[in-house]
Amino acid sequence: MTTDNALNSQRVFKKSSPNNKLTLYLASRDLVVENGAIDRIQGVLHVEPEYLENKKLYGQVTLTFRYGREDEEVMGLKFCNEAIMSLAQIWPLHCNHDREPNSPLQDALIKRLGANAYPFHLELTPLAPPSVQLVPAKQYHGAPIGTSYDVRAYIAERPDEKVSRRNTVRMGIRVLQGPGRSVPPPVLPPPSPHHTLSALAHYNIVRLKNKTKMESDENCRPKPEEIESSEVQPPRATVEKPFLLSDGRVELEAWLDKPTYSHGESIRVGVVVANHSSKTVRRIKALVVQHVDVCMFSNGKFKNVVALVKGNDVVLPSQTHTDTYTLTPHRGITKNWIALEDSYSKTGASLASTVLSNNTPEDRNVFAIYVSYYVKVKLTFSAMGGDLSLKLPFTLTHSCINEAPTDSVTEEATHKMILEGKENSEDEDSKAEIERDKQNNNGDEAPGDDAEVKSPDDHRLVADVLVNIENKMDRPKKFEGQTEVRTVKPSDEELDLIVKYPGSDT
Repeated sequence: MTTDNALNSQRVFKKSSPNNKLTLYLASRDLVVENGAIDRIQGVLHVEPEYLENKKLYGQVTLTFRYGREDEEVMGLKFCNEAIMSLAQIWPLHCNHDREPNSPLQDALIKRLGANAYPFHLELTPLAPPSVQLVPAKQYHGAPIGTSYDVRAYIAERPDEKVSRRNTVRMGIRVLQGPGRSVPPPVLPPPSPHHTLSALAHYNIVRLKNKTKMESDENCRPKPEEIESSEVQPPRATVEKPFLLSDGRVELEAWLDKPTYSHGESIRVGVVVANHSSKTVRRIKALVVQHVDVCMFSNGKFKNVVALVKGNDVVLPSQTHTDTYTLTPHRGITKNWIALEDSYSKTGASLASTVLSNNTPEDRNVFAIYVSYYVKVKLTFSAMGGDLSLKLPFTLTHSCINEAPTDSVTEEATHKMILEGKENSEDEDSKAEIERDKQNNNGDEAPGDDAEVKSPDDHRLVADVLVNIENKMDRPKKFEGQTEVRTVKPSDEELDLIVKYPGSDT
């Protein structure tokens, strides 16, 4: 595929200010944080020439952290904070700053838009907290709660000047955490020798997997012994329970088929129960728990069951039971706040990906919302026998996070998304001239000859597939199709698995 054809098939996001004087074009709305690096924001701003006289053009990335319901804001009290993560003067350029080279997409947009188009680059710190949306248990239709980002562009004389909404264009973006991160497991099991070894094994899996990643440079290729050492078994743990008034004990061993899963992927949990006691194992449960930690509050920790499977097998004394359970995490009805992926569509939101921190507890980002997942296997014994459980942490992430945005990403409930296929007016004029010249040169040909000249591929620009985002709240985009929502309704006996920390929900 040639470069021009690749540009013609690339998606561009467009949005204009309310007064239509300023238009923002972005190549991507998703920034991926992976291995200590983050994607850069590349775009183009088109400004009306008379609107930019004796003024400057600025662009910034704003972080909005909402920690309370919008319908509970009274007497000027706001439950949200804003922080400017990046600020740059787009035009005129500073004399002491070197101008960065434009990307091919930016050059194509500048060629189409003309002399009033200004390219820009914005960069965030890799420590920026990922975008996470919190949904309360009660019905809520206000502004999204959680961490969100947007790109803003405005024209002013000073960067700190207060600008009206009509003179500002803003477009929402997302910061996502990539799968290739060398971090410890999300939630460590309870302290025991077996659980400690399981957690360390999971940590080594992720660390060695990233260490042996193939690079383009031959000098950076991993050694064969490093590749062999990366073939470590997935998370596995073994626990046992002795009894006070009877001899023998019950051993429980569980493992996962791999340490990292994608959204919508099923989790296979292998379980082995060896009953060397006089007790009877009445029930076996396997469930997936989402753990949410809101750093701004000391009591902002929540747990929700997002998948549950109950086995009907009974393990009698002196028996060994082996089984495999399949769990698929999904959003359901919960009693606590649940973390969802920050989406451009309210109907397309799924469970949030794993968000972990490399910093110490004292250095955690106050605006961050950390999300972790683990599988819990629980055995229930007969009367006075109690129970036995273990935890297996895993990572939930995106499968194709670096690819072009999908329809679910470009879908926004408060904006109308349309595909705009416009031909450049200059291309149309040149096409008409070519047709007239050919008609004059071939005047003696038969009337049946095709006199129409198709525009060559060189005249096709990326604007043919521009995505125009119109900010019209009165005509939101309707979601077509059926959405299946699976619910998890735990019984009274299972409510002890959902732990809610004391304090307010916010």
